[in-house]
Amino acid sequence: MNANEQIVRNFWSFFDEAAFDKAAELMESTAIVRWCNTREIFKSRDNFILANKKYPGRWRIMVEKVLALEEMVISVARVEAEDHSFSLYVTSFFAFRDGRIAEIEEYWGDNGEPPEWRMKEKLAERY
Repeated sequence: MNANEQIVRNFWSFFDEAAFDKAAELMESTAIVRWCNTREIFKSRDNFILANKKYPGRWRIMVEKVLALEEMVISVARVEAEDHSFSLYVTSFFAFRDGRIAEIEEYWGDNGEPPEWRMKEKLAERY
C-alpha cells in the first residue's frame, strides 16, 4: 500500500468515527473539494470539514474499493445512516501535494430500488 492510499484509508476511517478534526489534519488548509452532483465547491479544508460537522444525523462509512495510481487515489465508499434511513455511494478522486490531500472530487449516488419494469422483465437480479 502506498502512502497516498494509506492517507485515504485513514481519512475515511476518521470520517466513520466522526473525527473530522483528525481528517482535517490529512488535508492542506487550501484543499479544494468538489461535490459534482450539487455543483458545490469548498475552497478551503475548514469549510468542507464544517459542512460535514453540521450535516444532520450520524452516518457510517464502509470503504469498498481503493485504487492507488501514481499521483491520485480513487475510492468507492458506502455511506449509511446509523438509523438505516438512507444509504449512498460516493466515488472520490483524491489528489495530493506534499503528503497531504490537496483536492477531492466526489460523485454521490443514492442506493434505491431498481425500476419495476426491469424487474418484471427479469433483466437483472437484486444482490
